[in-house]
Amino acid sequence: MEKKKEMDLREEEMVITEHPNDFQILSVMTGGRKYQTTFTKKFAGRKKWERPDPGEIKSFIPGTVEKIMVKKGAPVKKNDELMSYIAMKMRNIIRAPFEGTVEAIFVKEGDLLPKGTPMFVIKQKPAAPTKEKLHKNAKEQRKGKPTKLEKAVKNLTRTGRKR
Repeated sequence: MEKKKEMDLREEEMVITEHPNDFQILSVMTGGRKYQTTFTKKFAGRKKWERPDPGEIKSFIPGTVEKIMVKKGAPVKKNDELMSYIAMKMRNIIRAPFEGTVEAIFVKEGDLLPKGTPMFVIKQKPAAPTKEKLHKNAKEQRKGKPTKLEKAVKNLTRTGRKR
């Protein structure tokens, strides 16, 4: 009892064959070559990887919050101390990864945290524009407008001027 799903991918053929034994065979036909792979339904239903949010600071090891050194809404600079965290009988200082503002604090002093627990959210301060970006913006603003040199040449070459 096999089920087949077919999808058209720009001149490519992809067929997923489902077997009753809890696995699937993916066949891809591209450029005259056929590729096959087998994977289980558990693999197909796994949680997909998501890019981590750089502003969300999570615990990296199980431990206890000893002291929080910032308040919600406080501006922080890169490497400012956010909190003291005790893990494996060692005191770890959690620092700000970039300049910004503390948007949220999810922990309080004395909390026992497992690995991966969100502790802070920091909203990153927008980066200052680079010289290249400033020059590019200035060029875009001048687009279509004559430069000082072009204006001077135009005035010198203008005909019909009264002298």
